[in-house]
Amino acid sequence: MTSKKFLIRYAIIMAVLIGLIASINYYIDIYGLFRGKKERKVYINERTSKYLFSMRYIPENYEGVIAGPSLSDNLNPDAIKAYKIYNASIMGINVTEMNYLLNNIIDRGQIKFAIICLGRYLTKDHGRKSAHIDPKEYWGALGSTNLLKTYLLYGIRKYDLAPGRYAPNIYNTDGWNNFELEMHNLNPKDSIEKRVAHKVIDTISIDPVAYEELDFILKKLRRHNIQVIGYYSPVPYGIYQLDKTAYQDFEKRISALFKNNDVLLNLNEEKYRPINSDYEMFIDHGHLSHKGQSFVLQQLDSILNVLYKK
Repeated sequence: MTSKKFLIRYAIIMAVLIGLIASINYYIDIYGLFRGKKERKVYINERTSKYLFSMRYIPENYEGVIAGPSLSDNLNPDAIKAYKIYNASIMGINVTEMNYLLNNIIDRGQIKFAIICLGRYLTKDHGRKSAHIDPKEYWGALGSTNLLKTYLLYGIRKYDLAPGRYAPNIYNTDGWNNFELEMHNLNPKDSIEKRVAHKVIDTISIDPVAYEELDFILKKLRRHNIQVIGYYSPVPYGIYQLDKTAYQDFEKRISALFKNNDVLLNLNEEKYRPINSDYEMFIDHGHLSHKGQSFVLQQLDSILNVLYKK
């Protein structure tokens, strides 16, 4: 066999293999990009998964979304029974990355409302933090190393092969990230009291570009007649008081972007002091426990019921 014939035969075999692999991945469609409305879950790499979900799965199946960083990532939208809501929050996300998802959801669907968690880390910086939120990932869904990892973690989680590291039910089909299942030795009282005693203060700043990006997405939501609902997640009362002026300055600047027809909920107002002073509301110095999640979801449910009179 001549080298030319060998190369042609090799190229044909490789093309057939690539086509076969792509066809199998198209059929499995683990990110809900190609084949309708079957329920999907995150198994690994929340950034890539939810970004790809935002291209079809979310806009075709949901009437509302929750978006934000880890402070809202563990809210289970199933608790709000009257509405089909997807939690598109991602741990460590900033407003640039959030907008990649929201732009897809707005442009490709007809959601009624968007609930945005206004955590201080959302506008601390701008730009993509990794390559996992990228339009090129669409083609990776037909074959990539990331896809192989997803299949591997699907098996590990489904058959509970490593429960201490990869909890089987950490995500549900509505985007809830129950990351508490993979956290250990939780002691919120100790964590909060230590920060207060040692006056550990996190920097609270607003990146100018991030501020503009938040303004952009709020305006786009309004242009598409999507109800804007923003909320400030509860901060442990003692921690909030450590740097109250900085927190309130942050809230004042962010709140200035919201308009009359928007809904804005500040769960750090003084009337919530008894709630935010309860250590059982948290799993650490800021993330919510199931009790805290239930409280926030009840407030959001009440807002939606007023807006849509259900």
